Amino acid sequence: MNQTIDDAHEAGRRIAVMSFPWDHEDISELMAASFGAVARFLAQVGVPITGPAVGLYTKHADGRFRVSAGFVVDDAFESDGTVELMRLPAGRVISTVHIGPYERLTETYDALQGFAARHHLVLNQEAMWEEYLSGREVDPEQVHTRVTWPVTHANVPASVH
Repeated sequence: MNQTIDDAHEAGRRIAVMSFPWDHEDISELMAASFGAVARFLAQVGVPITGPAVGLYTKHADGRFRVSAGFVVDDAFESDGTVELMRLPAGRVISTVHIGPYERLTETYDALQGFAARHHLVLNQEAMWEEYLSGREVDPEQVHTRVTWPVTHANVPASVH
């Protein structure tokens, strides 16, 4: 797999999301339901969606991951207790676009980890996200998903003398 990996800065975009514990069995259904509910809520409160659908994965103190699924928005809003306003982690990130089925996303995560290792970057183990750039109606082999992983810092390799 030959992917272009970007090393960039994330501004900390706002996202409107619904959150739930990660459950591998029904994550697709939970995310689809969340996207629909968030879109309906935003339409009701008059907040336009200004970017792609996002799945933010955050690790909590108990070691379990939580998924926050929704959309990029520019405007703030009052939470209804279900849909909340969050921000993507700001700072240095590495990212790439995965082309293909969601079931093969692990290949892209492996590519990002390999890039980080080669460039002496330490990845944030507490958060990463995916931006869904094409809808479910697209042929699975043509689905585009941007995978982004924050960098906590760069390791400076020791000089060898």
